[in-house]
Amino acid sequence: MKNRNCDHCSTEDKKKKNYLCDEIAASDGLPLRCCHRGTFDKLEYLKYYLSIFSKAMKKKFANRIFIDLFSGPGLCADRESGEIRDGSSLLALKLADPFTHYIFVDTMKKTHEILKNRRDSRLDRMNIRPHVDLYNLDANKDIESILKRIPEKNSISVAFIDPNDLGIEYETLRKLAEFPSLDLIINFSISDLKRNLQTYSEHNEKADKFFGCPDWPKRDDEWLPFYQRKLKSLDFLAVESNLEPKVKIKTKTGADIYYLIYASKNKLGLKFWRETKKKFLPRDIIPY
Repeated sequence: MKNRNCDHCSTEDKKKKNYLCDEIAASDGLPLRCCHRGTFDKLEYLKYYLSIFSKAMKKKFANRIFIDLFSGPGLCADRESGEIRDGSSLLALKLADPFTHYIFVDTMKKTHEILKNRRDSRLDRMNIRPHVDLYNLDANKDIESILKRIPEKNSISVAFIDPNDLGIEYETLRKLAEFPSLDLIINFSISDLKRNLQTYSEHNEKADKFFGCPDWPKRDDEWLPFYQRKLKSLDFLAVESNLEPKVKIKTKTGADIYYLIYASKNKLGLKFWRETKKKFLPRDIIPY
């Protein structure tokens, strides 16, 4: 059940603690990440997509890499119910057909150490031993160093990019795009853009770095199409259309928090993503 102290934890409190919760106890005694219910929906999408991808690519590529650039502590708790689930990193380790390599990145030292402990515990229970590397690095500033760890020969990668705000820079995606076989699943934070539009428009470079230019559109209905065009300019040719149904993660009142958007170098990847959306989105809005 939800800990009553959650009611007294403000958004600013959560940010100061990097969303690490010490009120809801994990069985291993380590802190976990505080999240809203929509986070579990996001993880269901990710798990289903990775399951399709890893099974299909198992016999085609010797090196299959999952990159989590904002990995978190490995476990998350719904602040409303207290329910605990694996986060993106540990979820990916539990696939029926695991990747051969995992790269988990987090800029917070404490979060990095927590995940390292959970990684070791999880690997002890696995029948196979994939390469699982953790880096206490900045996903943007240190991206070139991170990418040096990715096997280039006979390889294919999925990069999951899930910051709490506009935390991924376009130049980072440009570096990722140098790999010929790579898929992106990106948290596009529509709520952060709306909430901070005036600040971002006037004197803050964060949105400029996110979009990769200072002349990004200021109308909310133009943000996503503009960003998708920017992804295509990086040779991610298989980008879902803005006209097709989006994966929307919402608050409990129905407001959009962020979209999960997808881009790949290969049309097969986009087929997998559409299969994932078809699994979870209402049938009457799926056009394919």
